[in-house]
Amino acid sequence: MRRAVDHGMLDGVTTTGLATSDDYDLPGAVLASWDAFIGLVEHADLSARTRLDGWTVRDVVLHLGTWDGESALSAALATRGTDAVRTPLDPDATNAGMIQSHGDASGDEILAALGASRDAVADVLSSVAGSAEGLEPVASQLGPVPLLTLVHAGCYELAVHALDVADALTLEVDPQLLASGVAALADTTGCLAAREGIETTVVIDAKDASWAFAADGNGGWTTTAVVGKAHGPRVSGSAEDLLEASAGRADPVRLVTLRHLKIKHLGGLLALTPIIDQVPGLPGGRGLKVAAKTLGGLFNH
Repeated sequence: MRRAVDHGMLDGVTTTGLATSDDYDLPGAVLASWDAFIGLVEHADLSARTRLDGWTVRDVVLHLGTWDGESALSAALATRGTDAVRTPLDPDATNAGMIQSHGDASGDEILAALGASRDAVADVLSSVAGSAEGLEPVASQLGPVPLLTLVHAGCYELAVHALDVADALTLEVDPQLLASGVAALADTTGCLAAREGIETTVVIDAKDASWAFAADGNGGWTTTAVVGKAHGPRVSGSAEDLLEASAGRADPVRLVTLRHLKIKHLGGLLALTPIIDQVPGLPGGRGLKVAAKTLGGLFNH
């Protein structure tokens, strides 16, 4: 059941993206994304090689699970209310440790670990959704973010890794999982823009999944679904191409050259460049920085 946000409980908070939106079922989107990803993995050949250098499907899937009570979520939760919230988490080291310790896990064990992660997310959502506790900062690879924003960002990670698995095995990814990934991409980018004090409005415009975020320059942001034709600074394309480019799976410049991605009002998008400089753990950040400079040169001539 959806839980409405009680704004009276959120002292001092104005806007915190989809975590404080009355028009978005954040818990429903997150849990549906987990269900879609687990459903995809049930049909996967775990030994197949993926486009990620040295990673099999098993490696991609394994690090999303909960093993011996430890997961990416548990690591983030442990930082609540501590100074550690300001120290970015190192997912590469954690992932390598999980793969080394559980690389020989059976398919059933991996599915059970994924189910445990899904259940842990459900427990967090049931306990903090609609409360001030859900907006408390936790550490992430992107630096401190509100807990619910982090949990919602899982939709993005699941969508990208679903594309990794599908690419290796010629499987279809649930379109709703991709749509939720785009929503999470927009919301998380709005969060980072707000944290850096950037004032801007940008649309991530995917067919059937068009989202705008508006950072107010004072630490708050809103994320809203775009109904009708998008306007203002925006990047448009398929949900798959938008996710692939943002995650560094595809070259953004090449996608623009091929017109798979279309950019309007580039100046507004370049306002986000400080995020790339300030967030070392940003997925695909290096490629996006090069793309920003390259596209800036192309569009300014």
